[in-house]
Amino acid sequence: MAYQPEDLDELERTVLGVLSVGLPPSKSAGSDTFRVDHVCAVVAGLRESGEKAVFLGDDHVRVVPAFRARLRAAIESLEAKGLVTTASEPGLPAPVGGYEEGLLIDLVDPDEHPTLLDRYLSQLCMEELFQMPAVYPFLIERYAASGEVWRRLRDGGYARD
Repeated sequence: MAYQPEDLDELERTVLGVLSVGLPPSKSAGSDTFRVDHVCAVVAGLRESGEKAVFLGDDHVRVVPAFRARLRAAIESLEAKGLVTTASEPGLPAPVGGYEEGLLIDLVDPDEHPTLLDRYLSQLCMEELFQMPAVYPFLIERYAASGEVWRRLRDGGYARD
């Protein structure tokens, strides 16, 4: 089945749009503010209430458990629709939702993002996010900062054959 943005709920569109931005691994970026769950929480907060930190904890970085559960359900729904996958190939890091001893289980490992399977739909969702006056400044800042991180990583030899 071919999906259109209107076939998805708001959080599913947010997830696809955020994944389409092209965030670098947060460890490589040196900041958890590049985590997919963090960016989705900020964008969802801006969409739903106009507030950036409504779904963030006291540190303004980690997402609150209630939002983590909503995000997990949205990603599971997107995976069931065949729009993303959280499965990893043999020899790669554990899939999203892995457990690291001593830490709370987080939806998205800092260096694992769900893989987009429908890039066209995700681009439409990203464009929807960029059209929102409350979301645009935050998302364009993440996009610009991601470009700087990717440039630094490439200069350091990342993804060279």
